[in-house]
Amino acid sequence: MSRRVLLVDSDVDALGALASALRAMGLVVANANSAESALEQAYQSRPDVLLVSRAPERGGNVSEAFKGKGELADIPVLFLVDKLVDRELEPDEVMRVDVDQIVSRITEVSRRVSRPPLPQDIRGDLEQVPLVDMLQLLAMNRRTGTLSITTARGPGEVRLAEGQIVDASFSRRTGERALYRLLAERRGRFAFSPGDAPSVRRIQASTNMLLMEAMRQVDELNERRASLSPEGEVFTLSDLASLSGLLDGPESMPDPESMRGRIFELLQMPRSIDELLDEIDGPDLDILDALGQLKKSGKVKTIPLATLTTPLATPEQIPVLRSLATRLVRPGFSAPPRLLLATSPQRLGVLAYSMRRITDVVMGPEPTSRAPLPRPLGTLRLGEGVEVAVIGLPTDETMAPTWALSLPGTAAVVRVGEAERAALEAHCEAGEVMLLEADKLIGQFDATIPAELAALLRAALEAAAGAG
Repeated sequence: MSRRVLLVDSDVDALGALASALRAMGLVVANANSAESALEQAYQSRPDVLLVSRAPERGGNVSEAFKGKGELADIPVLFLVDKLVDRELEPDEVMRVDVDQIVSRITEVSRRVSRPPLPQDIRGDLEQVPLVDMLQLLAMNRRTGTLSITTARGPGEVRLAEGQIVDASFSRRTGERALYRLLAERRGRFAFSPGDAPSVRRIQASTNMLLMEAMRQVDELNERRASLSPEGEVFTLSDLASLSGLLDGPESMPDPESMRGRIFELLQMPRSIDELLDEIDGPDLDILDALGQLKKSGKVKTIPLATLTTPLATPEQIPVLRSLATRLVRPGFSAPPRLLLATSPQRLGVLAYSMRRITDVVMGPEPTSRAPLPRPLGTLRLGEGVEVAVIGLPTDETMAPTWALSLPGTAAVVRVGEAERAALEAHCEAGEVMLLEADKLIGQFDATIPAELAALLRAALEAAAGAG
């Protein structure tokens, strides 16, 4: 007999992931985001066990809310713990990541209340039983409950009432759009758990109409994906150096409020088709059509997957770079030495993206502010305790007063792209810091390609050390 669990957590993502995992194990799961809503849910579903986030700000005071509520006050409570620090689990605690242990503890503490037997759960593999076939089977049998799907892109759910699809969620999307995305998945596992009809209904169309429209959209989406990104390439702006000009030119720059404008804004950083579909509101087909228009116009380009990850240097080059780096520490300053990459604020974000894809780079924390201030881009680890810090320096002249804070102790400044030069050159001269030009070091430079950034960093190390 399936046990009924009420999961209480204000973190929607954490709640959804655990709910899907528990349903896949055959449990009937209801969700609540506070102690008060848990009480309302408990009156309706009469759960066997309450699973509550241990963090008070996420789970609330469930014990107080249920106190004096008759039979509800006797429902066992297990607290979900995200991590342990210098202590062991209490008897009423379970680790959130240990789903098997959670199910075992639910079985131990839940009350043995006699209920009418529920229909048998259904489990399977999407490669053997496509999702559309399973939904048609559930519709024919007028089943009520939740179909949980686990895929490489993450968990998803389809909720049914009397065989009709009433809601879906997948990859940060809900409703019909989530359902269409799920139906495009060809690999994964599914499990149907019978239960009460969902209280939220985001999908109104009939199941037959939904599945017909979904199959049409899936075919068209696959065709567009194959055309736009046949090898899974990612997308980015084709000319970041002219971004500020495009922003000033409404005829060249898409309306920021339009779908094309939103794509253009997001592609200041390289992104995959899936990332764009997750970030932008609107029908998936319309998003891909707009992306295709931007690509055709030359404003957007693709980056092959093979170029997205690269080492800083070959194993034979690393000892040479390590030797060069030891010569870059300036007198009176402590290690590690620093290289500054000076560029426009727009391009600075792309350099940070590419730095993350160089395997010999250790990344620091993300900046808490989006203001165009000097910021660490990463640390080059060259072995034997030798490191070089790489700092991004925005060349917007309004930020010029901050340059003096970054230049002292710097081994060299590398100017990237059409960034402002005169003021930067004056500051470097005053600080006795070498100013290098990216295009003179390695020729034409594309900041979106990690391999080219790695080549620029190697050349900058050599040039800075050669001047010592």
